[in-house]
Amino acid sequence: MQNVEGDGLPETLIGLAGLGTLLSARLLYQWIRSRTRVQLARLVQQGTSDRVRALPPGSVVTERRADAEVRIEIGTATGGKAHG
Repeated sequence: MQNVEGDGLPETLIGLAGLGTLLSARLLYQWIRSRTRVQLARLVQQGTSDRVRALPPGSVVTERRADAEVRIEIGTATGGKAHG
């Protein structure tokens, strides 16, 4: 007779390897996704900064996004002290 207890070992190892592969793939996906979000946020912020730099003092920029609204006031129109 053959030993029945040892027959399931290859299937168990294959299952564990598959589970490890799935978990690794999920972790890699989450890492890439979070990195992409950070890069997109940087690009949006850089674009806003570039547009603001090109505006004269006294200008107001309002940007609306899905999650927030940003209002930027550039200097003062007279170049003097800000309103107090």
